[in-house]
This record gives sequence, structure tokens and C-alpha cells, in this order.
Amino acid sequence: MSLNKNKISIYFYLFLSCFIYAQEKESDSTKTEHLKEVIVVGESNVTSVSKKLFTVSTIKRSDIDNVAGSNLADILFNNLNITVNPDASSGRSTVSLFGLDGQYVKILVDGIPMVSDNGLGNNIDISQINVDDIERVEIVEGSMGVLYGDNAVAGVINVITKRGLKDNGWQLQMALQEETVGNEFEFFDKGRHIQNFRATNQVNEKLSYTFGVTRNDFAGYYNGYKGQDYVKIEDNIVVNDSLRGTEWNPKEQITASANVDLDLGKHNVFYKLQYFNEDLDIYNHTVNGRYQNGQLNPTALDENYKTDRWVNNINVSGPLKGNTKYNFSLSYQNQKRYYKELIYNIFEQRTQSVETDALSQSSEVWYSKAFVSHIVPQSDVFDVQLGYEFTNQTGFDANASGAYSNEVVENTITNYEVFGITEFKPTENLSLNPGARFTHSSQFNNHLIWSLSANYNFSEKLRLKTVVGSAYRAPNFEELFFYFVDANHNVQGNPDLQPEDGVSVFVNLKDHFKIANEGYLNTNFNFFHIYLKDAISSITTEDEDGRTLFTQDNIDYSSRLGFTLDNSFTYKNWTIGLGGTYLGIKNELQTSESHNDDYLWSLNLQSSLAYGLPKWNTTISAQLKHTGETEGLFNNEDGETFVGVTESFTWLNASIRTKLTSQLEATLGARNIFDVVNINSSTSSGSHTGATSTSRLIGNGRSYFLKLLYNLNF
Repeated sequence: MSLNKNKISIYFYLFLSCFIYAQEKESDSTKTEHLKEVIVVGESNVTSVSKKLFTVSTIKRSDIDNVAGSNLADILFNNLNITVNPDASSGRSTVSLFGLDGQYVKILVDGIPMVSDNGLGNNIDISQINVDDIERVEIVEGSMGVLYGDNAVAGVINVITKRGLKDNGWQLQMALQEETVGNEFEFFDKGRHIQNFRATNQVNEKLSYTFGVTRNDFAGYYNGYKGQDYVKIEDNIVVNDSLRGTEWNPKEQITASANVDLDLGKHNVFYKLQYFNEDLDIYNHTVNGRYQNGQLNPTALDENYKTDRWVNNINVSGPLKGNTKYNFSLSYQNQKRYYKELIYNIFEQRTQSVETDALSQSSEVWYSKAFVSHIVPQSDVFDVQLGYEFTNQTGFDANASGAYSNEVVENTITNYEVFGITEFKPTENLSLNPGARFTHSSQFNNHLIWSLSANYNFSEKLRLKTVVGSAYRAPNFEELFFYFVDANHNVQGNPDLQPEDGVSVFVNLKDHFKIANEGYLNTNFNFFHIYLKDAISSITTEDEDGRTLFTQDNIDYSSRLGFTLDNSFTYKNWTIGLGGTYLGIKNELQTSESHNDDYLWSLNLQSSLAYGLPKWNTTISAQLKHTGETEGLFNNEDGETFVGVTESFTWLNASIRTKLTSQLEATLGARNIFDVVNINSSTSSGSHTGATSTSRLIGNGRSYFLKLLYNLNF
């Protein structure tokens, strides 16, 4: 890491140490932080998912603090049906839900979809979502197209931002976190180093504002590799042993944000501004043994990606008349990713020359959503909610267009959507909520999305919820416009692709029991079925010149079927969670020579444990998750798609969080205790090449972390 990065960390450490010492005598007057509770009635608050229409699971702020999570990837790993998929080469981490990848999962921030490399809300790199200003994370499983449009096929993940303080005044928060990467750690040069500063001012009952910045420096995972400045020389000749660089590429992330929360009588205005910057280095494992002026001068052709993202979100809500309420959101987001190809001089440890320096990806998004709820407030039997959604996205992705593209394709997609949800209450215990959304797209055919949710309360504790709904997944930029053509390759996207259609059925039975005097058990049982038709997959055909062409088409279908049992037990200072999912996955390739009508079943287990020690202001917690074998679709070097199986793995984290003083908190723990690094995937490609097996990096070894968090209220 550069000297400038080291200075930033050193100054932050010195500042925190001096600040803690200067304020220690004021500890008795410090007020505990209280956050305003968000009350959700139906869809009255656009920033939150409706708990009336859907079954919503929540990751609370205390859960985030227990695992010392710094980004969304750190805290989603323990969700029962979510798998975090990291990519060591690109540095990206995406999610899959029920075996469906990030293209089928919509990620929202305060109810607004987030811009990504080539989409809006889908296929998000969740390692780029900082969680220091997050109040909670909501997870909803199943197709939610009526409320959230395209790509909400498998479910929705909604990140909710903190708002204000209970009492007038200031709260200052500073945090330092040091973490090993596997067994690798050095201050500033190995491991992960995180610094955070956040300030909140509750000016009065009506106005609060917050600003903060977080730096997350990941130095990479060496795992036997020798780093950026390594070269092996024998007899004055460079020997390429492929040990230069790192296995996981290093990156530095800076997130700066500010928000304003303003109450104007009965109306509320919330504005959020965020800037994100990521600097990713990719070190070439191959060294060029060049001679210059008779002297050996080894160099390497390295790459660098820099991402800049700006997010502007505003939400205005309040009553129109009586209980009739409105919600209006407007967002402008843009993201640019710059690519640099450079020659690095290993002996001189500097950039010798820059071969390429260009803008490789750009996205600009205008987004708006508004709805009116409780339109018929005087009726106890019938009600209506109506709304619209508008999206205009313009951009290009030079990498997705292919290395041999002569021209970069710029594409614009505009969606105009209207939706409505009605509520019928024929009895006091039964409610029915049919809904529909009509989408007009500038690129794809018009779509009608529908849903029906039903709630029946057998008692105050025993409740049944059924949700049947549809959603579609729009083709991504690469599927539409990829172009890789030379003497040996002919791989092209298909701009005529149509969206995939998905339908899901979710049935939830929830009960609540009191056990003994201080024990409570919450039980959730779910049945689910997700069906996709017109799935997009690679096909082999011929182009206009009679050459073999690898492209994409809507030819396949996929099905998910399963059961989930999730239990949460609290007794005195104990909180125990135990859940399991029995998931069956079936993928059908219509071009395959053999069809398999059987589901591949896997058992996924999740357990969490937390024990509070009030006397010492300490919480001990652990999270265990077992992910069974998973079936999926894999592509070979020629772009052909085959059905494959990924082996099972088990992940365990543990931590201790304690308050050292009324202002200073420490969290000590370990991630990936079972030291998972690689998992294997096997594919069967029929009569073409036979069965193959590949290994995929999933973790960077057993890691240990220490986080210090300082809060000052005045």
C-alpha cells in the first residue's frame, strides 16, 4: 500500500486515541443512542417492505454489530437461503437466492433500486454497500414484481438507513477495525483495515442531519503468492513460476455519505447523498524478462479498475386527506468505471508506462416511484393502493462488449410502469390482496405482472400467509451485446432476447409460544415453488457466413421447490436460532441430448447463538451455516451452457462484543473458523467433452478481527 494510505490510517488512529482520552471524564453525562422506530402499516413507508403483504425477515442493527460487519457481504452470509458468491479476480461479491444468481435478486436502499455495472438493482456487488449507517436489512423471498418490477424474481433485499436521534444534540461515532486475511496480517500492508467516522445532529424535533466517511482497505489474499514486487531470477534469467501477485486482488474503498431528515408538520422529507470510490489492482502472475541497456529489467502487465458512483435519493411522504397517504421518491444515480493497463517495473517498484487509460463502463439513471395508499379509508372491507414507477437508464460496458469490439455499444432503456394493489377483508381474520403492474419498455415487449396475497389469522399468535406472484428478469448488457470475434472465436450476444418469466408460490405459517416464565419460541414454516420459463442460455448456431456461432436465446426453464423451518428461541439472556431448508433444483436445457426430470435436493442448515452478560455489558455470539450441494448452470470456454453441481460447505463465525466504558465498545472475533477456501463444481457436458471438475475460491481462510467503536453523545 502507498505511503499516503499509511498516513491516513496513522492520523486516524492518533485522532481517535486523543479524542477518547480527552472525553473520558465526560462519560457519566453521555446519553445512550436511541433510534426512531419505523412503524410500517401496509405500504405506508416507501423505505420499508410491506409486512402486511409479504413475510419479511429482518437483520437488526445488533446482529450487524455482533459480527462486526463492514459491508453487506459480511452480514448476509448467515441467511438461510442466501449464498454470497465472491469472485477473487474481479473483487465482486454477489448473492444467490434459492440457487438463482444476483440477476434474479433486487437490492434496494431505502426502497430505491441501486445502480450496478450494467443494471439497476440486480447483480449488485454487495461488498460495495457499506453498513455503518444502516438501521436494518429486510429480506423478502419470492417474486415481488407487482411492487418492485423487473428482476425481483427470487426476492428483494432492502437496506434501511438510520435516521436521527431520540433527543436533541450531537452523536459522534468513530470506529477502527483490524482484521487478518487468513493468517496474513501486517499494519497497512496485509489484512483488512477499516476506519469510520459518523456524526449526527438532531437539531430539534423536526430536523436532523448526518454525515460520515468510511475507508475499507483490503490488502488482498496472498495464499502462497509473493506479491506485486516478486520476481524469480536464475542465472540472470526470469523464471516464470506464476507466483507473482495475490490470489485475491487488493482493493481500497471509500464511502462518503450525508442525509437530511426533515419533518414539516405531517409531511416528511428525507434526502440521502452518497459517493463511493473503489480502487482495484490486478497483478499479472506472468513476468516479462526484458533487458534494457544490457541490464535485466523485469516488468509485468498489470491492470487497475477505479469505480466512482454518486447516489442522490429523495423521499417525500405524508397524508393527502385523513388516512389517505402519499409517497414520492426521486433518484439520480451515476456510476463510472475506469480501466487502466500499465507496465509495472518490478526492480524500480513503479509504473513504467500506461498502455491503456479509458472509461470502460458508465451508467446514468433517473428513477422515480410514487403511490397513494388507503384510497378508501372509510371502508373496513375494501381498500386500494395505486402507484407508478419510471426508470431511464443510459450506459455502456466496454468489457461486456468483448475484447475485440470495434465500437462500444451504448444502450438506453426506459420503463413506464403503473401498479395497483387492492385489499378485501370479507371477515375480521381474512384479508385478500390482489395486485397487478403493467410495464411498457422501450426495448422489450410490454409485460403484465400479477400477484395475490392472502392472510388468515387463526388466533393472535397463529397466522397463515400465502403469496402467489410473477416477475420477469430482463437480459443483462452482456447477454444482449457481447462481441468476441477473431480467427478462433465467434461469440456474440443477442439483442433480440426477451425477458425471462417467473412465477412463485410461498406459503408461510407462523406461530408464537410462551415456554416457562421467561421463554418464548417463534416458529415459521414455509413452502415455496419458483418456476422460470424462457430462461436465457447459450446456444450453438451458424452466422450469416456459415461459421459456428455461440450466442444466447430464450430456450430453457428452471424450477425450485422446497420447505423451510425457522425457529427463534429466547430464554432469559439466551437467544437461539435454528433453521433448515430442504431445497430441490431442476434445470432443463432443451438443447441437451438427455433430460433429467428429477430434482437435485440439498439440505441447508443455519444456527445462531447469542448470550448476554448484562453485568459486564457483553454479548457472546456465534453463527453456523451449512450449504448443501447446489445445482446450477455453468459455461465452458466456448460459451456453451451445461448443468453442474457445486459441493457443500460449512461456515462458522464467532465473536465477543463488550462495552469497555459507557462510550467505548470492542468486538473481538473470528470468521470462517472451518477455514473454507475452495469448493468444487462438477459439470457433465454430454457427448462433447465429457465430465469436468473445477475449483472455485469461496473464502480467504480463517480470519480474526478486532473492532473498537467510540460513541459520544452531547
